[in-house]
Amino acid sequence: MDIILKEIVVIIKEETENINNKIYGTTFLEILKEKILNRQDQINLKNLQIQNSNFDLEENINVLEKNLFFKLSFYQNPKSILKFKLDKNFLLIVFKELVKVDILNQETQKYNNISLKPFMGVTLSKGTICNLNFPKNSLIMQLESDEIDFDIENKKDLTI
Repeated sequence: MDIILKEIVVIIKEETENINNKIYGTTFLEILKEKILNRQDQINLKNLQIQNSNFDLEENINVLEKNLFFKLSFYQNPKSILKFKLDKNFLLIVFKELVKVDILNQETQKYNNISLKPFMGVTLSKGTICNLNFPKNSLIMQLESDEIDFDIENKKDLTI
């Protein structure tokens, strides 16, 4: 399992270095998602040796000015996380099984449902409230971006 973690971390580091450092937030994560999925042939899931238990492999990745928290999780049993409020921008990529994500619409207070097949992902912004439903034997990659929001507004006072 550590081999897959290292393969994905190498891809994340290489692709982060290739993305313009002025791009941040969910736009950065969306670009990174596409680049990871385009290189899925380099992630060797065929030789995956899975233990008979749940596990989480975590790693902090610091590339250029980006601080990323990476987590690779295997759930042998189904797992649901309800009313999960994101405190950072969040990328979820599914490698195995069908994962269901319910995203709360703040205006209508109703959930929008998304089903993610293997090698699909979703990018969610900070403050989003969602339900995550992982079926048994699911392999999930989570990436959180801990970035400062840049303020590009002109703050010059124009009064005389």
